[in-house]
Amino acid sequence: MDCPGIQLLGESLSKYCDPRVRAALRTLMGSGSPLTALQIAEKSGLGSIDDVMEKLSGILKISGTTYRAVASSTGDSEFLARLSCPFCGSQDLRRDELVEHTACGYVGRLSEFKSGDGSMHCPRCKTAVDQGSLRSIGFWYMCNNCHQTFPRPNLSLVGVKSGKEISPEQLEPVKEVSYDVPEELRGALSELLDLLDRLDASVSSRGYRPTGPFRLKGKSGVEHEFCFGLDGNGSRVLVDLALCGDSSKVLRQVTKAFDASTELPVVLLVAPDVNDPALKMLIAAALPGLRVRVITTNDPSTLPDLLTGALDRFPQEASSDAAVRSS
Repeated sequence: MDCPGIQLLGESLSKYCDPRVRAALRTLMGSGSPLTALQIAEKSGLGSIDDVMEKLSGILKISGTTYRAVASSTGDSEFLARLSCPFCGSQDLRRDELVEHTACGYVGRLSEFKSGDGSMHCPRCKTAVDQGSLRSIGFWYMCNNCHQTFPRPNLSLVGVKSGKEISPEQLEPVKEVSYDVPEELRGALSELLDLLDRLDASVSSRGYRPTGPFRLKGKSGVEHEFCFGLDGNGSRVLVDLALCGDSSKVLRQVTKAFDASTELPVVLLVAPDVNDPALKMLIAAALPGLRVRVITTNDPSTLPDLLTGALDRFPQEASSDAAVRSS
């Protein structure tokens, strides 16, 4: 899990901690081809995912756009065309081409020019004709039920899914965008999702229920977002991730953790370890007496075990009076 790859995923990793976001990403990356938002929702079993797609708006790339018509009354998007006689409503119709014999000007149906032996002659001048001497004018329809002829039959649509007849006035134009995960993000995303799944499993094994992301207003009055809120064992603990050794980014997350710890205990997981002496000194200030634990390691794969170890040693502090709000 390299730093450049993680940096491409954005300033904060909290949105990836949302189980719905993770499910959508896994569905898309495993599909082998771009998917629309509707297809992602259906394949992942998430239902409406407008909120998920909003969170991923800066991550996914648009691979294509298609347009289709949807029947507002039935939801059909695939249709069968049904032709019927405008006089009696019968669907038993025949279509014939209307042509002009250019030599003599006779206009009639193409079937009139055809003889029983397969040859073609003009009904007026009786001369032999071929397709080259006939000019197409259009088409003509005949009803085999009432024997009326007409230039244009009635057209109706039948929804393939519902089987119901649908008028053109019921059709609504729909624009569908296909999404994909950029190739340069796939490796980092896959490793991050695997790590988050392992973190979920590790805290669940200790009796905690992860909820992510989690929002809380700190002592400064600023609302912060954390990767997880862990409920269990009579307490609530916040967890955040810094998976890149960018000192300024880690500093912002350490400051956030200290600000929020006045309300709830916080565990900050940092990988790789930071080299900035001043930042190391600040991290060291997270003494056991405080409600902040900053766990650093050069191996991100060890974070699940380090987190459970930190939770086992964390003071069980009641947090029911904290002013919290989970997203």
